[in-house]
Amino acid sequence: MEQDKRHYYGHLGIGLFLLFAGIALMLDKFDIFNAGPVWHYWPIIIIAVGLGKLLDAQFAWEYRKACSTLFIGAWFFISELHIFGLDYHNSWPILLIGAGIGMLWKSAYPSHFRFAKDHCNGN
Repeated sequence: MEQDKRHYYGHLGIGLFLLFAGIALMLDKFDIFNAGPVWHYWPIIIIAVGLGKLLDAQFAWEYRKACSTLFIGAWFFISELHIFGLDYHNSWPILLIGAGIGMLWKSAYPSHFRFAKDHCNGN
């Protein structure tokens, strides 16, 4: 039951975000709303998808996939907004670091490894 609620809320949040983003971009195309500055925040869509996957994850491979999506979304966000002076041209080594972390994580936890979420709920 708890898993169904998390799954529902994850999809609800992502769905609402995509709906509002789509409306804003459509209004921009019709010159009703200037979404130019908002468009720089497009990586938030990838981050939202990663968060939704993270909420639904039960197995190690699902956590890895969710964290990889979050990592790539964060890299796009940092590069797009030039946070810490980083852009697409000088931040690509961060992707190598993320790939290395992913490989280490994959070797430490087999794909079938299941995280015990019951312990988080006090059960």
